[in-house]
Amino acid sequence: MSRTPAAVLVALAAAGLATGGCGNPTFDRRIDQGGRGVGEACTRASDCRSGLCLSRVCAASIPAGACGPSGHRPTVALGAVAGPAERPPDVPDPPCALPVNAAVIGPVQERGTHAPGDEVSFDVPAGTTGFTLYFQEVDGTAPEAVDWPGAGPAANAPFPQLVLDAGGARFYDDAASAPVVDGSRDYSQWLLFYAGVIPSAGAVTVPNTTTALDRVRSDGQLAPGAWRFTLNDLAAACTTTTGCTGGSTEGRYDVKVVTRAGPLVSTGTLDLEIYLVSSDPAHPEYSAANAAADPSASATAAQFRRFVDGLQSLFARAGVCLGTVTFHDVPDWARTELSTPSIDDSGPCSELARLFRLAVPRNAVHLFLVDELTTSASGGGGTVVGLDGSIPGPSGVPGGVNSGAAVVLADLGAEAAPGACSPASPFSVAACGTDVVSYIAAHEAGHWLGLYHTTEATGTALDPIADTPGCPCGACRPSSSPLPCGTALLSAPQCAGSSGCGGGDNLMFWQIDPSIARGTLTPQQGEVVRLNPAVR
Repeated sequence: MSRTPAAVLVALAAAGLATGGCGNPTFDRRIDQGGRGVGEACTRASDCRSGLCLSRVCAASIPAGACGPSGHRPTVALGAVAGPAERPPDVPDPPCALPVNAAVIGPVQERGTHAPGDEVSFDVPAGTTGFTLYFQEVDGTAPEAVDWPGAGPAANAPFPQLVLDAGGARFYDDAASAPVVDGSRDYSQWLLFYAGVIPSAGAVTVPNTTTALDRVRSDGQLAPGAWRFTLNDLAAACTTTTGCTGGSTEGRYDVKVVTRAGPLVSTGTLDLEIYLVSSDPAHPEYSAANAAADPSASATAAQFRRFVDGLQSLFARAGVCLGTVTFHDVPDWARTELSTPSIDDSGPCSELARLFRLAVPRNAVHLFLVDELTTSASGGGGTVVGLDGSIPGPSGVPGGVNSGAAVVLADLGAEAAPGACSPASPFSVAACGTDVVSYIAAHEAGHWLGLYHTTEATGTALDPIADTPGCPCGACRPSSSPLPCGTALLSAPQCAGSSGCGGGDNLMFWQIDPSIARGTLTPQQGEVVRLNPAVR
């Protein structure tokens, strides 16, 4: 996530988010009024006036699930130090050893070791409303990178080439082309969208598109039976791509499948594991013990409690309650070496990959609070203040190169005016720096749970969810811009109006601008989040 230069804390209008309990989002009703009424039979959302077909019956809303009552506050806990006490050697054998990580969630189907080109089958039991495919390189079998034509060095990444459902129908095809609307690719009509180019490991979670959500809602489940997918990786693809060098078909990947059973509910609970990776000499008080302390005990504890409450207020927009938020310290060597990780390298030996491998073995979203994310790239789009290991994250299989999200905590406690971050002050990304950190953390956690940017920075790709306002380059790029689509960056103010140029206020917009950011989440974004295996 990028923060605009104008996002320096100034006295602007408050973001207007209230802290408190979990929300129960109202389903988006934009269907033609000539449809069927509540209680009548249906096959898809378009059949119903309410816009909701639930298990073949038109419904007014999705039933509430187990979640805290209104006014619920998360439990804050102190966890153990995460990671080895001694610094790993500079040159492990083999380099950057990648042990296969164990699943900490069930039910999990262990599908064994597979090569690019293998067709892997897995079972979708009756009543399943979602699943995650997870593939991780068996150490040392694949090259770290290939030299892709026109792009230069690219980290080798596994991905699904083809996914077939229980009836043999094509659910996903990596070679398919998305329709283009106003210069932007629109993936909402696909059954699965995947853009994870993550070194050495990958996670694919279903459903994550409007079309797949409608199918799961309407049928009450994914098609039960034996599904199949064809595994591939960039190195193998390189061997059949003209001009690509460094390719190999020798990669081997451990494959796991995690399924999620219904029923569909409008609320759920999520745990967070938060790691303090700061070596800022100005803030020696940043420790897990202080973060988890009674907020009345110190100003530091009060700010971390505000940070947690801010996360709760934002997740409530998706119908998610925070259960337990556990703070961890990391060893001194990790604080020293990884508190300002570079984001320029995406390989398994990168600083971010080393950081994310510190994640403890718990099913949660894992957030690493760092001092800075460094890069040698120019900052035309602002300062990078958050970065996810992958979209989605490897829920239920922590400890890998993509098992976390990095969040810059530099603004914690900063105030545009005295008292802006006091316990009685409203949530405001314009006035309180702690709320900015909450906003960034919630955005990155949204990526972990399967949400993409509503519109990517250049406006040439929209997310796969139809009820999020888009900001396509063809319609929204200023006519005075000398830069063409694909080059010009669309800012939050340019995407904050009507006439098809929206989404700048959404939590998942690519940029945070305090004059625009409201933390908005749509009903379908909430559904994607709640169907992730990390949410119970």
